[in-house]
Amino acid sequence: MKGRLHISFTGERGSDAGGLTRDFFIELSREMFNPNYSLFILSSSGSTYLPNPKSYVEVDHLRYFKFIGRILGKALFEECLLECYFVKSFYKIMLGETLKFSDIEDFDKDLYDNMKWCLNNDVECLMTTFVAVTDYFGKE
Repeated sequence: MKGRLHISFTGERGSDAGGLTRDFFIELSREMFNPNYSLFILSSSGSTYLPNPKSYVEVDHLRYFKFIGRILGKALFEECLLECYFVKSFYKIMLGETLKFSDIEDFDKDLYDNMKWCLNNDVECLMTTFVAVTDYFGKE
């Protein structure tokens, strides 16, 4: 993993002076967010990604996540930028930092706002029961 990568694309001429490696990592980083793999989903902001809680529908999802982790590490080692933008809380988990309530805001702003309102107000007046319904591909 510490050795230098030398990339060549089939049917293309040229030597890898860094540009092909950079293109390789960019293409890989775009493909890992392909919705057909069900590995990542967009956050409510629409600009960052988080792991899909339903990624298990892809039989090899754990192997894919391991591969993605290795590719991210290799790209960092090669000093290549990637087109992958994760929610801040995901980076905090990777770095072993403690998550805070405010981290919810990054991946679901509506949930954060509603939970914050509940914490700051008397919810008894709502006379509401909170229920979470989860849709697993058409089944609740």
